[in-house]
Amino acid sequence: MFRPVIRAIALLLLLFLALPAAAQTAIHRCVGSDGRPVFSDQPCTSLGATSIMPATASSALAATPDGPSAGLLCAKDLAELRDGVAQAFASRSANRIGGLILWNGYGSGGTVDSLRSMEALVRQPLVSLEGSEGGGIDAVTSGPGGDGSTRRAHFGVVRDSGCLWLRPPG
Repeated sequence: MFRPVIRAIALLLLLFLALPAAAQTAIHRCVGSDGRPVFSDQPCTSLGATSIMPATASSALAATPDGPSAGLLCAKDLAELRDGVAQAFASRSANRIGGLILWNGYGSGGTVDSLRSMEALVRQPLVSLEGSEGGGIDAVTSGPGGDGSTRRAHFGVVRDSGCLWLRPPG
């Protein structure tokens, strides 16, 4: 007699525990046209922004040539990683290049210093990106004063969770 009552109470308890999760609104992670992150309960396209969440099988949205792809923050190959670095320089966005970096193992002080140095780096004209997955990527930039000199910033490249990531320079 008590077993059906206990089962009914347990079932109701499970249903009440599941209600808050079902009631939550999806949060859309986007990059605005100015390169800044946008978090919203609205789809990115309705905000004029581009999604940075990995594409799903049901997604019919294609990447735009002038904006980040849906998987920008998870480069699948070296070409995609280079493209992300080039986009960061083109938009002069340290935040964009910071999204390509695997920050595991860096304390908050090192991260802040790295972002500050990358802010200065992406403001320099990019001449080329050289290197390989095993050897890392060198961002070659024009030196000051337009005297023809160049500077190099070396980013290590690591593979983690099926993606290629940069390591901060220095």
